[in-house]
Amino acid sequence: MRALLYYLSFLLGALRLVFLVLSLILFVGIGFLLIKLGLINQSHGFFLRTQWCKIAIRILGIQLHVNGNIDLTPGTLYVGNHRSLIDPVIIYSFVKNGYAVSKAEVAKYPIIGLGAQLSGVIFVERSDSGSRKSAKELISKYLKEKLSIVLFPEGTVGVDRLMLPFKKGSFEAAAETNAHVVPFAMELQNPKRDFWIHDHLLIQFLITFSKPKTIINIHFFDPIASSDAMYLTERSQELIQDQLTLFQKSWAEKDLFPGLRNKV
Repeated sequence: MRALLYYLSFLLGALRLVFLVLSLILFVGIGFLLIKLGLINQSHGFFLRTQWCKIAIRILGIQLHVNGNIDLTPGTLYVGNHRSLIDPVIIYSFVKNGYAVSKAEVAKYPIIGLGAQLSGVIFVERSDSGSRKSAKELISKYLKEKLSIVLFPEGTVGVDRLMLPFKKGSFEAAAETNAHVVPFAMELQNPKRDFWIHDHLLIQFLITFSKPKTIINIHFFDPIASSDAMYLTERSQELIQDQLTLFQKSWAEKDLFPGLRNKV
């Protein structure tokens, strides 16, 4: 019986992967064709992205537990902790009009890279100071134009109870343009299976999405604004970390991996 359940779980994960890829190919293909024909502009790309994200959440069996109401005022900077490669999909099912900030390597991913370019992404080479400066300038430009920005200021996926220090470049852009900052906290319910700790992306995907549902807790905070970039950075990180600590109290001991179990 255990072997049968294992096989069925693997089959579920594999089917989800197939349907996810097919849906992505469909949406990217439609978007690419319509752009080439001159029938849509960037705002339509945002719309297609949002619709695909909602479909992807259903395909993957993700169950969202949402606290707070997200402020969708145009020209807002949305910042949150980074737990997995699925995080942008979750947030862009809410934020319908704005750009993402992503590492430059994503542009080279098959299908995903093209989809990112079509839907609006600012690519940044994290080790290149010139690239980081250019990304900050684009963030400022879009915020002034009342286009929102979503990013994860840790700069990488975190697999600990505590977040990595936030990089402040985007907060400087928000302070300079008087943009509101909306922090959000996202936490996974089952760290052992849901934290992206495996080196191989495909294996991690199957571990996470071979179970019937994946629960993700989200808390959206009220907007904050200041001309002090350091205040925006520190306040955002403080709010998010405090909420993550509350979310983590619901973790079951059996769902912790050794590195987390030792940090209670």
